[in-house]
Amino acid sequence: MIRSVGITRLTAIGATAAMLWLSPAIAGDQPVPGATVESVVAIAKRLNPTVAAASLEFDAAVHKIGTAGVLADPALVLEAWDVNRLGVGQRRFGVEQEVKLWGKYGLERNIAEADADAAKFQGRATVVDLIAQVVAAHGEYNAAYEAVGISVEIKRRYDEILGLLRSRYGTTSVDQQDVIKAEIEAATAEGDVVRRQGEQKAAAARLNALIGRPSLAPLAAPTGFRAVKAISLAQVQALARSANPMLALAGAQSNSAAQTKSLTDLNYYPDVSLGAKYVQRPGTEDTGEFMAKFNLPLHYEVKDAEQRAAGARLGAAQARNEALRLRIDGQVADAWFSVDALRKVVQIYASRQLPPARSSVDNARNGFQAGSSDISLVFESERRLRAVQLDLLKLKVELQTKYAEMERLAGGSL
Repeated sequence: MIRSVGITRLTAIGATAAMLWLSPAIAGDQPVPGATVESVVAIAKRLNPTVAAASLEFDAAVHKIGTAGVLADPALVLEAWDVNRLGVGQRRFGVEQEVKLWGKYGLERNIAEADADAAKFQGRATVVDLIAQVVAAHGEYNAAYEAVGISVEIKRRYDEILGLLRSRYGTTSVDQQDVIKAEIEAATAEGDVVRRQGEQKAAAARLNALIGRPSLAPLAAPTGFRAVKAISLAQVQALARSANPMLALAGAQSNSAAQTKSLTDLNYYPDVSLGAKYVQRPGTEDTGEFMAKFNLPLHYEVKDAEQRAAGARLGAAQARNEALRLRIDGQVADAWFSVDALRKVVQIYASRQLPPARSSVDNARNGFQAGSSDISLVFESERRLRAVQLDLLKLKVELQTKYAEMERLAGGSL
């Protein structure tokens, strides 16, 4: 009966494991990831070796349930009595079985189930942490990709200006300084393109490593940053308290410690060994023997020490659980306020800094083409626009990272 209950529990939790982690065998032919966050997250869950390790540890904990709360193997007894020069006086064949009383088997099984739950929540925490890292890495990849586009566009405009200057002034010494300035700026822009392309490749390599692919594996062009949803602080904190896997892990560990404390309390109660033997006596009728043996828990000082140790471990687990809850509440608030501020700053940059910077570039270029402004104003306005664009990209990456951190604390996507 005990073994059948353990197997049923094992099967149920094994089904949960199948839902938590996807098998690489079901991957099939997939399109090149990288366009969206969801595409790389799906690959990471399937290929990242850290997730695979967490899945195997959970699987080991689940199978351990089948070994807990069951009877020990019986002992086969073979005895020969009254052995002398005339032969064997008696032959005895029997079995002995140790039996734990007072509900100890149930407590052992509860401890194993709590440990399996802890392994499950540890695995979930691993997956949630990985997703947060992947989201942040995809944000960096997206920003690097857009930065390349910005640099390429600036280089194109500088090349246009340089061509215009050469056609306008030729090689006259009077205005040759403008041509030299344009050549220097165009060369700088070309170098910036090369540097940005290197940063994009590095970001792609980091993202590939996180999702479990070779560093040079191809990635699709990103389609943009993931939308950041508006959600209240109270909602995020409520989600964190109910779904954060580290809090659930601490709860499972507290449950295991409580069950261990209950089992330790039963050390004062004896266990029993039962036995039965079949006795053969030459020349007389065969008989049987039955035996019941109890261990005597006389070393109370040892059991007192074990009980105090189990109580201390339970108290420590409960204290860690409470400390973790308070810490996560604070971390959620920290992440939420950062996300709220970054969202507002991004909106300010996009609506109040970027349009004027673009208008400044257009005005400077039009004035230069009309001959009413200096080339230095064009380059200055271009640098100002590039600085705003790159700063905006940095803010968007930071926003994605903080939002992913908030989702990690909440236990999943918001």
